[in-house]
Amino acid sequence: MGLSEATKQATRDEWRELGFFYECTTAPPCWRFVGSATGLEELVKLLDAYILNPSNQSFSEHEHYGPYCYLKVQTSDSPEIDGESIRGTLADLARLRDLIAHGLRELCPGQSLVIGGEYSPRVDFPLLLEMREADFDPASVDPELSDPVGQQTRLSLGKGRAHDEASSEFH
Repeated sequence: MGLSEATKQATRDEWRELGFFYECTTAPPCWRFVGSATGLEELVKLLDAYILNPSNQSFSEHEHYGPYCYLKVQTSDSPEIDGESIRGTLADLARLRDLIAHGLRELCPGQSLVIGGEYSPRVDFPLLLEMREADFDPASVDPELSDPVGQQTRLSLGKGRAHDEASSEFH
């Protein structure tokens, strides 16, 4: 049975409040983040808030984000990204925040950025950030809320390079 209209609307509202859409995919393995420049900047702010929260200094502390709470940022003794969470010391997570912030400054709508090995050799699920136009609605990408519109473009994984979505393919 599908989601009720009230649940769908609440979920749409949560995506919009978060500012971006995310999903963890296994084929290819990655954490996919989709949003406008302003929306993806919310990911930087999310990491910053996590880092600045004194209660997150201890290992195993973590926070869940988004309407489905799949996205987990966790304090750990080493940097790692897998299908469960984005982990590291607070210093590691600050470095990741900076990698994302710097990479986003280089992107234009229709381009993407992949962050993986430059964060840690223990990244099994790179971060794929897809920038869309300023009026992008993050709820529009959630397959649970509506039928997919148009063909989704798959992007190639690179090492922190911007890619044009129309011409890229995952390998």
